[in-house]
Amino acid sequence: MIQQAQHVPVELLSRAQYAAVVKPLLPSEAFVPSKRPLWQIGLHLGVIALCIAGIAAVPYLAVRFLLSAVIGHSLMCLVFLAHELSHGGILRGSRLRYPLEVILWGMNVVPATMWRRIHNETHHVHANTLGDTDRYFRECELHEPGGTARRWYARWFMPHRLTSKWNLGVGFHFVTYIVRHLATVYLPGEHKLSIVTAKPHYRPGDKARILFELACIAAMQLVIYLAVGRSLTAYLFAGPVALLFTSTFAMSYIWTNHYLHGLHELHDPLVGSTSIVVPPLLDRLHSYFSYHTEHHLFPGMSARYYPLVSEILRQKFPERYHRITYREAWSQLWKGELHIVEPAVTKPLVDATEAGLSGPHGSFGETPAAPPAAASTPRENGAPAGGPAPSAVTS
Repeated sequence: MIQQAQHVPVELLSRAQYAAVVKPLLPSEAFVPSKRPLWQIGLHLGVIALCIAGIAAVPYLAVRFLLSAVIGHSLMCLVFLAHELSHGGILRGSRLRYPLEVILWGMNVVPATMWRRIHNETHHVHANTLGDTDRYFRECELHEPGGTARRWYARWFMPHRLTSKWNLGVGFHFVTYIVRHLATVYLPGEHKLSIVTAKPHYRPGDKARILFELACIAAMQLVIYLAVGRSLTAYLFAGPVALLFTSTFAMSYIWTNHYLHGLHELHDPLVGSTSIVVPPLLDRLHSYFSYHTEHHLFPGMSARYYPLVSEILRQKFPERYHRITYREAWSQLWKGELHIVEPAVTKPLVDATEAGLSGPHGSFGETPAAPPAAASTPRENGAPAGGPAPSAVTS
């Protein structure tokens, strides 16, 4: 389990330091938004419409269940496309961008503005640190006030050695993740639910936009209900059941992104992220979401260039780059603890350069001229910290 015994260099490096090595080796068009995925959005919207029509027309539960799974898969593909869109990899500086985000995220019952705050502006800056909105709970947090709720949540909705591999809650985590963060949005100040690890700062305008987006989500669900002939049973398959399929399909990727890694003081995109190997057809169909380390290095890049980034990382940073098979990643997840493993983290640190690149749309792309010095942390196996960061290996 990587959380328990990470064989990684002592020195943590910032995203800017990696980018300074990798970006010069990439073609300039890699950082230009690509509109190619727009046809995929149209395709999946068509698939969803056909399946909703099928659910309305066919009363057999088995057929409806199958069609619901197909809808769930297309919704997952729209999640990955909305994810790329929100980072500026498809459209940038376009008036169509926000309305399209509202539609794509809204179909998955996610307010687009909330997603930008918890993911683009918070998770990408603080991944695998105390300020991460996505991390496992710390061991001490399981015994502090609110610890009972955290232990319950972790036990039923997170993969680890204490829960069954057949626990459906692990797959449904995307739904509960959105619900717990949404419930936190309107709490005053820094107050948050005990099962939320970190809360972004929501400005008054953000809260107003989120209310608007929630109204759009409700309208979309009403349209689905009307489209299936106002049948509650048919709506359950076209709506809620399909969303549970979406969550399960999406989490099969998302759990492998960072949850194999321990807690650190600085977000190191290579030390704190995992990419997985899946068939090339799935990569193309799922917007290259398997290349998650590459995404954290260049979030605003067109996703189809991530395989090239992967090859460069393999050559330049072989000791740090972590890409394993899908099966191996899941095998390791079920061997982990109920809590995140932490070496010696005392306070959340963030690379100021990275924070500056994390604007409201998360369009990272530029390489800072002067990357900051790396932070360091002791080895998780008890070896003393120190020593210089490894140099990039020349090919």
